[in-house]
Amino acid sequence: MSGAGVTTPPRGDLPAVLVRMEQASSQLEAQCTSLGRRLEQVRKRLEAALEEKQRLAGLLDSVLESIEAGVILLGPEGRIMAANAAARRAGAVQEGTDGSRLHPAIGGLEAFPALIRPEGESGPAWDLRESALRLAGLGQGRLLLVQDVTRLLRLEERARRRSRLEALGRMAAEVAHEVRNPLGSLELCATLLIEDLDDRPDDRELAEQILLGVRRLSGTVHRLLSSVRGGPARTSVQDPCALGREIRDFVRPVARARGIALSCVLPSEALRARIDGEGLRQALLNLLGNAFDAAGEGGRVRLELRAAHDGLLFEVGDSGPGIPPEAREAVLEAFYSTREEGTGLGLAVVDAVATAHGGRVEIGQAPEGGALLRLCLPGVLVQQGEQRA
Repeated sequence: MSGAGVTTPPRGDLPAVLVRMEQASSQLEAQCTSLGRRLEQVRKRLEAALEEKQRLAGLLDSVLESIEAGVILLGPEGRIMAANAAARRAGAVQEGTDGSRLHPAIGGLEAFPALIRPEGESGPAWDLRESALRLAGLGQGRLLLVQDVTRLLRLEERARRRSRLEALGRMAAEVAHEVRNPLGSLELCATLLIEDLDDRPDDRELAEQILLGVRRLSGTVHRLLSSVRGGPARTSVQDPCALGREIRDFVRPVARARGIALSCVLPSEALRARIDGEGLRQALLNLLGNAFDAAGEGGRVRLELRAAHDGLLFEVGDSGPGIPPEAREAVLEAFYSTREEGTGLGLAVVDAVATAHGGRVEIGQAPEGGALLRLCLPGVLVQQGEQRA
């Protein structure tokens, strides 16, 4: 039978046609099966590649997050594409309502490498490095490295200060040889004069001021020599409360003569501490002398001693103008002074005494409104029955 455009094979050829169709169907099925197996193999390879890529991405993320330096990836338009935790902790990357953005101090930089202090001289210091980076399919990007070098700069500054103190020690050794004997004679004469003026309190007070000045000068030379030579303090077990009372009684006439209200806060019970009494005496006299100068007539000065864990804290506060935050590290350097008439040696000696005890000097603002200088001496307290070499 035939119709328009369709030819029907003869009835005798149908079996052959069916055979051929069955063969073609089998071949097609075999090809589909083979293609399915190949697709399955490709899928498994792609899944394995994807898993490996994810593993490597996770590994890279872990490495990036473990880096102590801040790492920031910027796109072609300066947009932050990625940043590690260190960059965020440091504040180099800040979060806002419109997403992540660079700290303003970094965003305005045009030249690299750069060393900046985003919060002023008293804040952290950042070392910034930049590298060009080709981003596949995106164009040219930038990689910023932000390293907090605050501690490194402080160590370098301490090394420079140590070098200056060593030079100062060599000079002071020559000066000490020339002035030690005259100072000793002056101290002896002033002491004898005070004993002879028991019945003349006004004159006796003047003599005590002379003796205080001579002892401060003699002590400065001695402690300066000892501190620049380095090494630990020469300590013995003493009562720091007794030392505090001695210094209080020693400077009280000076405070009274200058119209300064001096207050002392000392523990009621005796303490035992392994300290360098002479060094601490000189350090506290320096601190109190500076406080008297800063407070001026009608001002207030406070001396306080307290135990803190296994150590001691000496505090001297005044009602003067205070020390600006940006100068609080510099005032501990030899020859640096905020006063035109200052020698710049007083606090350098205080810092050296603290260092010799394994301690430090902290500077802040006192409740009285002026400067607060805290002499921190950790680990010097001796417990009852404890024997320490």
